[in-house]
Amino acid sequence: MLCIAKQSDNDLKAFFKFELSPFPILLFTGESMRKGTKSSLYTSFSPITEDVKPEGSQYVVVGGGHLLHKIVWRQQATFGAIADRYVQYLNNKYGQDIAVIFDGFPDDDKKSTKNCERLRQAAHFSPDVMFHEETVLQYTKEKLLANECNKKRFIELLKKALQKANICVQQAVEDADLTIVNTAISVALQYDYVCVVGEDIDLLVLLTALASTHSNVFFFQKCGRGKTPDSYYSTTSFNHKFSNELLFIYAISGCDITSALFGQGKNKFISLFLKHEELLKRAATFLNPQATTEQVTEAEGNVLVALYGGDPATQNLDGLWYHSFVKATAKTKFNLARLPPTTDAAQLHAMRSYHHVQTWLGNEKDPLKWGWTHTPSSLFPNKSEKDPALESLLQCISCTCKKGCTNACGCRNAGLHCSLLCKHCIGQSCENPMPVILDNESEEGDAPAPIDMVDEQLECEDIEL
Repeated sequence: MLCIAKQSDNDLKAFFKFELSPFPILLFTGESMRKGTKSSLYTSFSPITEDVKPEGSQYVVVGGGHLLHKIVWRQQATFGAIADRYVQYLNNKYGQDIAVIFDGFPDDDKKSTKNCERLRQAAHFSPDVMFHEETVLQYTKEKLLANECNKKRFIELLKKALQKANICVQQAVEDADLTIVNTAISVALQYDYVCVVGEDIDLLVLLTALASTHSNVFFFQKCGRGKTPDSYYSTTSFNHKFSNELLFIYAISGCDITSALFGQGKNKFISLFLKHEELLKRAATFLNPQATTEQVTEAEGNVLVALYGGDPATQNLDGLWYHSFVKATAKTKFNLARLPPTTDAAQLHAMRSYHHVQTWLGNEKDPLKWGWTHTPSSLFPNKSEKDPALESLLQCISCTCKKGCTNACGCRNAGLHCSLLCKHCIGQSCENPMPVILDNESEEGDAPAPIDMVDEQLECEDIEL
């Protein structure tokens, strides 16, 4: 269809400045950001093999999310008895100098960039249960804590039990990881060493990037499961010399608040910077609190061109996408998500990555100026600033649906309303009709309601000229 719609080779290249899909499928799966395997980055760290408990005083900072899942909840036990088991576990395992830090739940989650991730994780329905210390457990721990209201309620109950046992308890405003690491850094001068306890690779990344400049001894204890023993890491465990750029690498390769790139895992980014050390200079832009959107976009654009095999000195992302597409079409089958992002998609991804790096560094930025947009329920990532394709190409898309024009409709999957070009419905007798525009309607009137998108790989069916 692209070849038929074009009038010249320049027209064909112009098509590839657009997504050619309702959203960047490299970065999103329907409404959700793509998520990679964060734990794969552990291979870039070497655990400590010698004694990790030197003589002297220690302070232990325990991640509340990790702690919640560490204790087995016995059926028919009261919630008070369950809370007491957590207290006993902490005292036996770590002694007296302990801080436990839980995630927070902001009152106005419509301003939270973390909320869309919480919505993604809350995929399973769980009943809302009212309970207190004397209430007997009737559900499994997993089912109960899958409901955010239940989780808030249990954390409050557990906090009281911990405080009664003189264990320091904090609750972050939102995500606890940064508060955990900053707490460890803040008490370091009072102790011979500080240990951060959890499972999430985020804690090790933040500890490496933010505490490596301190002379104090920090450890990260990655707790094993079952018969797997605990592993210990220090702020010097990162195998490569660019620990200062680790926050940048971690953000652009995908974390809780940013999208992963399809088929581009974290270790591919590590390999890229080992091969092209000159690209590390681009990371400095993301560490600069005064950087502009243009500088951030250019810096990530250069990195992504190199990641997809191009030359940042002579190519941009749109040109690279065009050449990659032409090369891919020679194959019998290929996945559109494996192609490089457009400049538009990369810019929005770069802005969100920059915003998150600055949050880690303690610099508050307005998310609405850095790749996020308001929705009625919360903040969501802005997927694109452009239409899916040039208008001349959009007019060539039609469907052959015989009834309904529902989820399998090619027009709907392309993010378009049906039109007069459609063979059977002609854009009227279906569930995806052309919007009715009255002659006296203002040009500044309300836009047509958005079309529901289908969470698929966008290998659209029933599209023809």
